[in-house]
Amino acid sequence: MNPETLSPPAPLWTAPTGFDRVNPMPTPLALCLEDLAPSSRSERFLRCVALAGRKPGLRLGPDGVVAWRSEAPVACELWVSLDERLILLRPAGAPPIVVRRAGRVLDVPFDKPVVVTDQDVVEVGPKRLRLHLHGQALEVTAPMFLPERSMAGATRLAAVVAMGAAVVGCKGTGGEVRGGASATTTGPATTAPATGATTATAPIEVRESPPAPPEYTPPPQGQPSGPTR
Repeated sequence: MNPETLSPPAPLWTAPTGFDRVNPMPTPLALCLEDLAPSSRSERFLRCVALAGRKPGLRLGPDGVVAWRSEAPVACELWVSLDERLILLRPAGAPPIVVRRAGRVLDVPFDKPVVVTDQDVVEVGPKRLRLHLHGQALEVTAPMFLPERSMAGATRLAAVVAMGAAVVGCKGTGGEVRGGASATTTGPATTAPATGATTATAPIEVRESPPAPPEYTPPPQGQPSGPTR
């Protein structure tokens, strides 16, 4: 028999579409919440981690104060969706929340996931908090304020970023916009910004529901039900 005519052996297990062998679940996200009117300099930047999925994790109370893994009533939840986006969710009955982005303004509706991005400003009660997203968290830790020794560098970085955002925001935003063009409502799939749009100027995305996990196709009987080493 000619070896060149042999077909390769069938794989024991085939991952379903969308399955990541290394990271089957979204990873926690490291971020900072910058208080734009802090009571003291040492309370300006709060380092946080948003957990994957809707579970008790990073939350904001009705007064805008951060809560961590608390079951108490909250104004909003912050967590990572299946497609690795930071989600802000206002539960039914929670106090008003406003999200601002480069002249756009969204009054957050009840029970609809809102995709928030770097440099967005969230207004909860008396607090105005700017989001600084830093990427995948190396470890899950409780929120903690940035040490004083790191404050100067963080302040300079925030000033540079804010200056850049201000320049971008001046291009065609035409001031605040509420409703209509300021927000888009989509289904579970992610809606990409229009061609040429940047995260800082893209509409604030409001979803009907978080993205569903990929459909799982069980393997044939007698074969592994998951990846093997």
